[in-house]
Amino acid sequence: MMDADAKETESSLIRTNKVCKLICALMKLVFAFVCVWWIVTIIVMAIALFDSNSINNIGYLNLPALVMYVFSCGVMAVTCVTLIRIFSDASKGCSPFTMIQVRRLRLMAIALLVYAILEFAITYCSSFARQDWAGPSIATVDLFALIAAAVVFAFSFVFKYGVLLQKFSDETL
Repeated sequence: MMDADAKETESSLIRTNKVCKLICALMKLVFAFVCVWWIVTIIVMAIALFDSNSINNIGYLNLPALVMYVFSCGVMAVTCVTLIRIFSDASKGCSPFTMIQVRRLRLMAIALLVYAILEFAITYCSSFARQDWAGPSIATVDLFALIAAAVVFAFSFVFKYGVLLQKFSDETL
């Protein structure tokens, strides 16, 4: 017969798995919608870039901006897929304290950092395009992405510490 602590732990793990399954499913749904949005946006931007008469393109769009937008979409796709994989493993009952999860968190941190750099580059390119009629513009820095990258990178160390503690615990038993 199981004691009360073991039953509570098992119940908690089952609830956690269910929540992770729900989050994973929602992430997949959101990712699908975002991918459709990115594809439509890229198509419209490409049409505006190569056929300025078809869409009201007033000169803000250029090829480097389109390329950077495509790259930023790719970087965010990496972030979304990484999150889906993290929650997918957790929903299957896998321990979050594995080196695979640590690598995933670090990949996500790098992707967020690259995204922040690309966003700065995009706003920098846009600021030059807008100077002709609106006066001087300033490129902006996405602090949220930078802070999120730092937080996720810090969490990767917490998870690595958990991996080491789990190894130590397994060795002492």
